[in-house]
Amino acid sequence: MPQSPSQISSPRVSSLLCSTLLAGVALSVLPTVALAQTADTDETETVTQPIEVTASAGAASGLAGGVSIDQEEIDRQNPQTIKDVFANEPSVQSGGPTAISQKVYIQGIENTKLNVQVDGTRQVDSTFHHIGTAIIDPAMLKSVDVESGVSPADAGPNALGGSMFYETRDARDILENGESFGGWAKLQYNSNTQGFAEWLTLAGQHENVEALAYIKNSNQGNYEDGDGNEVTGTADGSESGLGKLAFTGNDGGRFEVFASHLVDEGVRPVRPNFASLPGRTTQPQWLSYTDTSVGISYVDEMPTDMLAPEFSLNYSKTHLDVPKLDDTTHIESEIETLNGKAANTFDVGMGDLTAGVDFYHDEATGGGDTARSAGQAGRFTETSTNIGVFSQARLSLTDRWRVSFGGRGDQQWFEGIDGTDFSEFGLSGNANTEFDVTDNVMAYGGFGTTFGGLPLGESAIYNYSAIWDYTGFSPSRSYNAKLGSRVTLQDWAFDGNLFYNLIDESHDLSTSDRNTTVDLDTRGVNLSATYTYGPGYVRAGYTHTNVKSDGAVPVSTSASYQGVIVGDIINIDAAHSFDAYGVRVGGNSELALSDDSPEDNGSDELDTYFVANLYAEWVPDTLNNAVTLRVDALNIFDRDYVARTTTGYDNSNVEPYHEPGRTFLVSAKVDF
Repeated sequence: MPQSPSQISSPRVSSLLCSTLLAGVALSVLPTVALAQTADTDETETVTQPIEVTASAGAASGLAGGVSIDQEEIDRQNPQTIKDVFANEPSVQSGGPTAISQKVYIQGIENTKLNVQVDGTRQVDSTFHHIGTAIIDPAMLKSVDVESGVSPADAGPNALGGSMFYETRDARDILENGESFGGWAKLQYNSNTQGFAEWLTLAGQHENVEALAYIKNSNQGNYEDGDGNEVTGTADGSESGLGKLAFTGNDGGRFEVFASHLVDEGVRPVRPNFASLPGRTTQPQWLSYTDTSVGISYVDEMPTDMLAPEFSLNYSKTHLDVPKLDDTTHIESEIETLNGKAANTFDVGMGDLTAGVDFYHDEATGGGDTARSAGQAGRFTETSTNIGVFSQARLSLTDRWRVSFGGRGDQQWFEGIDGTDFSEFGLSGNANTEFDVTDNVMAYGGFGTTFGGLPLGESAIYNYSAIWDYTGFSPSRSYNAKLGSRVTLQDWAFDGNLFYNLIDESHDLSTSDRNTTVDLDTRGVNLSATYTYGPGYVRAGYTHTNVKSDGAVPVSTSASYQGVIVGDIINIDAAHSFDAYGVRVGGNSELALSDDSPEDNGSDELDTYFVANLYAEWVPDTLNNAVTLRVDALNIFDRDYVARTTTGYDNSNVEPYHEPGRTFLVSAKVDF
């Protein structure tokens, strides 16, 4: 079973963690020694490819016990927001029905406690605790990889609860071999919002050069919930775009430049993650959120044993404008981050060793034009700079035994809005193993500890209710463990694991006392079963996740940037293809069981809810398989419910968002 905090801190486990740290740091400075030791051997083993993970029907990448979602799975879901991407993953929950309100939770931990990247661009989501932390257009996603809890050292810094990587598509993902130009256009109608959304993707390639351009426009009205009530502030008028330019040399070196821009503007509640606050007279108002990212990267797609370099440099800027919070204050937030990475992967005979350096510089500026209690107004800035050195080994010790272990050291410099300076150094380490007990049974496990550093505070409210105080401000640290097994029997695949995550002194970013922290721990079990047969599959996933904040049940409205109640959730999805007719049908469902945890805080028990969705798509052979017609029937039973991790679901003083009622999405996509 997952260990308790006292067990985690026992001398024996502490010794193991320290050994991991020392081994990882040693690897960071000794890759050439490993190469020298293997240079004299003629025999090299093939590196074991990353295994398929829990609850993933297609090929996956990452450590056992994580979550990987590939392009086929994403296309099958037809996701409208990032919440839909994880609809079949019970260990990954996303609350809030609108993109501007959605926050993602990994095993009960908010994704702000993870290292999150989109195409290598660091995501810093501490603008305003009433804003979502996963405002991403999912239509161009190629894959999503989540390392739950135990994260590899080369994933990046501050991965307290794990790491999360979103990758978008390239031109070569759109074009067939030999094609010089192509793309797709899509039009979709939403019966609930009575609005349209349009997508257009263009891709071209000539010799060694390729380019891609993508735009999306959405024009939706407010939706109605399962009781037929119009939910104010849910209209979607977002726009997004993505551009990529790449050059691949004859020697395999690939340079890629990308730029993306997302705008979400509209009339929202002043606290966009609440439907309303009973007793308050504040009316919905105009709110603007923009996100712009640019980046450049280099990888060698024809590497040698000693040289497989990777370089990246990325910049991101988010801007939030709330003109009139509570009819008194105009608040504004802007966060800029510059991050980069330089690494090389060495073939050491038994597998790979990746070593390198990464960095980031974050700058957050914000505040209100009037300060409600602080007695001062203006714009204030926090900055954080970090340089990390890392190494991660992924080895096949025998035909049946695989290991992955590594470490990193991070040096951080932090400056508060009052000029207070901090300099912190920390080590992180991890170790994972997979062992094939038989040809059909694989056991796996892992543990690690991560230096969390000093996070940026919530910039929209710098000095808003009180003068910010950095007394006692100190880094957080996490301890993570997992233990599981995987069984494959002909057409069946089973996976189950126990997990435990503890973040010691997890920072509250939304308080003027910057040393306000909690000890956040999550523990539980994840189970999945998949049956695959020729043209289809059936899959079921279950999670039991218990989340505690300083030993107590968290409240979603006061646990921003921390964790929320998850409880027991079951997901089932299935698909079947009628290849002779070009037809595919499928559906998924979510069952959230009742939970009495909120009663500890004086709130009502969470009710059980069940929601189901169906879809059918047709690719007519008579149109050269270039047209896809699709109908999605969402919430087919027209249930009125609040999703389990939507903010306010466990607080009787807040009216949380109810999910959309029965909705039909009718779309036509043309590939050219």
